[in-house]
Amino acid sequence: MISNVSATEQLTLVDPANASNAIADVFKSIPSINVFRALANAETLFPAYMQYVSLLFKPLELDSALERMIVLHVAAVSKCFYVWRQNVVVARSLGVSQEQIDALEIGDTESSCFSEKEKAALKFADEVVQLIEVTDATYANTRSKFSDRVVAEMLYVIGTYMFLARLVRTGRVPLDEKPADAPPPG
Repeated sequence: MISNVSATEQLTLVDPANASNAIADVFKSIPSINVFRALANAETLFPAYMQYVSLLFKPLELDSALERMIVLHVAAVSKCFYVWRQNVVVARSLGVSQEQIDALEIGDTESSCFSEKEKAALKFADEVVQLIEVTDATYANTRSKFSDRVVAEMLYVIGTYMFLARLVRTGRVPLDEKPADAPPPG
């Protein structure tokens, strides 16, 4: 996996202490990590976007540990160390094993450490990222294991983290000194 490349040009990291009231209010309930500080440049979108992102940390029908495995897979496929590093913290807090994290880091989504449902979800995520539209066989396999609601939730998660990986890499967002703590469950 590649690390974020340092560059002289990057998105400005908004300082919550000097931000507008609308932005400062959002930072009262989220960690002041660099990805969020970069997102805050879009003052018109940031408050609503962060409200949406916070919903991804609430219980979904999609299993929360599997959700983080999908996030880690999207980060690995996107070669985004920032998103990877931050979400390893969250994944561990949800019971994702070190063996699963190691397998995801090297792209081994067929490892025996994953259940058949997990393998199906990771293949689905891989094809969404790589192909945009999954193959009929992958879609059929995914639908045989998950409800429409879970498939839709997976697409939200995959799309959100594809966006964040692209924002971090294209915006050249530097790593935080250390990852933020995992949010409290539910």
